Amino acid sequence: MQSTLRLLLTLVLLLGAESVLAQAYDSPIADAWLKEAAPNENHGDDKELPVKNKPGDNFRAVYQFDFSSIPVGANVTRADFWLRVTGEDDSGDPVNVYRITDNWSENTVNWNNTGNDYDASNVFASFTPDNEGWVRFDLIPLVQAWVCEEFENQGLMLIATSEDTESKYSSKEWNPGNRRPRLYLDYSATTGADCGGGAEFVINHDNFGINCVIETISVDVIDSAAGTPRNDYNAQVTLDTQTGRGTWSLVSGSGTFTDATADDGVATYDWPLGESTAEFALSYTNGTGSFDIDVYQVSDPSIRDDDSEGDIAFSPNGFSVTAAPLTNPPGAVAPFATSQVAGTDFPIYLAAYGQTPNDPECGIIESYSGAKSLRFWSGYIDPAAGSVAVSIDGTAIAATEAAAGAAAVTFVNGQAAVTGKYKDVGRIQIAVKDDSLAHPDLPNGIRGATADFVVRPFQFLLTDIQNGAGAPNPGAADANGALFTAAGEPFSVTVTAIDAEGSVTPNYGQELIPETVTLTSTLVAPAVGDNPALGNPTGFGAFVGGSATGANFTWPEVGIMQLTPSVGDGDYLGAGDVTGSASGNIGRFVPHHFTTVLNVPTFATQCAAGSFSYIGEVFDYSNAPVITLTARAAAGEITENYNGNFFKVDNASLPDPVYTSVPATLDTSGLPTGASDPAVADLGAGTGSLTFSSGTGLSYVRGAEEPPFDADIELRIDVIDGDGVTALGNPIQFGNPGGILFDSGATMRYGRARLLNAYGSELVNLALPLRTEYYADAGTGFVPNIDDVCTDAVTLSFGAFTDNLAAGETCAFDSGAPGSSGEGCAAPGPLALRFREPPLGGDFNLHLRAPGDGNDGSTTATADVPAWLEFDWDAASPGNEDPWGTAVFGIYEGQDRRIYTREVY
Repeated sequence: MQSTLRLLLTLVLLLGAESVLAQAYDSPIADAWLKEAAPNENHGDDKELPVKNKPGDNFRAVYQFDFSSIPVGANVTRADFWLRVTGEDDSGDPVNVYRITDNWSENTVNWNNTGNDYDASNVFASFTPDNEGWVRFDLIPLVQAWVCEEFENQGLMLIATSEDTESKYSSKEWNPGNRRPRLYLDYSATTGADCGGGAEFVINHDNFGINCVIETISVDVIDSAAGTPRNDYNAQVTLDTQTGRGTWSLVSGSGTFTDATADDGVATYDWPLGESTAEFALSYTNGTGSFDIDVYQVSDPSIRDDDSEGDIAFSPNGFSVTAAPLTNPPGAVAPFATSQVAGTDFPIYLAAYGQTPNDPECGIIESYSGAKSLRFWSGYIDPAAGSVAVSIDGTAIAATEAAAGAAAVTFVNGQAAVTGKYKDVGRIQIAVKDDSLAHPDLPNGIRGATADFVVRPFQFLLTDIQNGAGAPNPGAADANGALFTAAGEPFSVTVTAIDAEGSVTPNYGQELIPETVTLTSTLVAPAVGDNPALGNPTGFGAFVGGSATGANFTWPEVGIMQLTPSVGDGDYLGAGDVTGSASGNIGRFVPHHFTTVLNVPTFATQCAAGSFSYIGEVFDYSNAPVITLTARAAAGEITENYNGNFFKVDNASLPDPVYTSVPATLDTSGLPTGASDPAVADLGAGTGSLTFSSGTGLSYVRGAEEPPFDADIELRIDVIDGDGVTALGNPIQFGNPGGILFDSGATMRYGRARLLNAYGSELVNLALPLRTEYYADAGTGFVPNIDDVCTDAVTLSFGAFTDNLAAGETCAFDSGAPGSSGEGCAAPGPLALRFREPPLGGDFNLHLRAPGDGNDGSTTATADVPAWLEFDWDAASPGNEDPWGTAVFGIYEGQDRRIYTREVY
């Protein structure tokens, strides 16, 4: 036991700060799959995550792990991602792993908000799911980048590489749990990781100096791994010629500069926070020959310059190379450092400069005159190589001193001018020498050079604009032009950097920190409208031969626009921006989809007080259905330009509305046609409305008797515009479930009006029963409709008079009407009647006036009722009829001794 403890202690002491911590993640914190054909569906709870490559129907799987417990900067030594393959099609084609670039949540992630949010320029892993079982791939570079906080941990995405291949993987919801995805991770918390390099210095000079002229030396501090400027550097550095000669001074920089001893070649500079560049001047009045300038951190000499600048050679005289001719005497000599435009001529002024044995004064050496044979060559600084040569006076020059050819240049009083041109871009340098003047101090002749200077592109051109399906941009001119793509859907563009003569500049994008291009949109049509920023404006891939293509640009609006390219960061190698020519019209862009909001429509109950309507009775809307639609981009943004001529929803694009009902048959013959219904309105700002009409009304078909039922009417329509843009959730439905509401009840009753026979004394007014009934059920049959307090304007007429009763001797009256007693009622002729008020609904207060003594006999009364109250009273002939009844005067009932009886109410 003691020996075991000693062994453990020994291991800890040996490992110390190098001890390895291991952490196994059994399951992601989130995973899901995305379906392009159903862009708003969420599949965060699915047990199986499919991956498929099929245009228009892609599947992509996404995963995210939690690394918050790992210290920033920890050194990741193992990151094995294991996936269980649950199904695949034996294609043998690889699946690539990409970094997701935007936030997502398992419960809301879908194709629209995440499907194209990945870094397409970096494939972090690739594997082949060639059978069902486990697959493993290494994610150290990606996890290390997350731990180093180079970018935010948004998880990873699996994308199939070959078309029409599909594979499936278990998710964190899979059961059993031992087949869920997992990540095994080892890291060292104390040794530190390469989270970007440390500081490093880059020196810039023109490689040639004249003893009597101060030479400018610039120093940049950069990240040694990324090559990017370091603004967080703060330490003391040493500048050293390493020859024991030379005096330094500060040209630009806010740090503390010290040159303690003149002409010892050494100085110090306390580098301040917030600066990445400083400029110094070197006076090297004594000595000739070449040497290497060194810059390093005082506290840690391993942090030093990279020696990429090469040696600098000083001599008593040489050439000054400037952008403007020198005066004589010249005063201060400004080195040639002016930026130029690719493919454009620029003058270069040469002057023989310095001191000679015969003229110790520092200045232009006027005796250097006449035709001279000079050798020119160029140097590629950034990028470090190139394929296009610089020309001097129309002749290409070499890229190395050893290959430099002779060129005739005529000097007058020590000065001359040549014309340079560079048909590419980048930071370059041009050097010149006259090797005919070689002597022991100048074995390679007198020489000079420009400072590093930048040649920027003349402009950018945009070509090959295509939608996601590869169809070319039609360049629509107006709202009637051809469709290009949906708002928010990705499209591709190729950009090319060119010079002033139209030639491609192949070095664009090959810089040490590659320059990029950004796109800016300009709205063309509608003339006034919304012009949102382009999605992924710098989304071009790597430049190859001066061109780059990006496939994931998006514009979340409707209309037509143009794109203008410019330098991605607005500053090409410090020489300013370059703006390219605007593209032609791009578009037409249409909405990606519509969303809809429905009001709550109601039908008018025909007998509102009784909360019912009769089968066969026409009803219409008391509150018409209205669909409010909103045009949206792929990610859900409102496309405000979908109005005016760009609003494409009309009755020609919409199918006819469809009404359905259960359990009875609906008569829709009174509805307007789809040519006018619904009424379409452009509400502006990307919205519109569809308002439906009931026309002359709806009704239920009245056939055989049926029990009461509640109307369940649905209205549906596919919302679609002239470009085929559809609403999410089509068909859009009102009344599902439960049917469209009725404002005072949805009950439908099969009704009829009924007249009964009556008899009585010719001396007394006779009550003639007239009532409405409805069919209750097969066992009960018709019952009085006491809820009917709405039927009115029923008219009564008489005929078939018998015995002593003649026309005009009786008439009908409504005994419920104020003052009605039969006196003065219309005789002969029909009488309009109304039902009693509750609780005696369903029954008319119908009486016939007594015809008087001697006028005994009978008459047939017929009630003219609405069609929905007619009934087949004579089963002998088909069809329904108005109700009729017989009124008899002078007929008595009961014992012979009872002449007349009357009930008293």
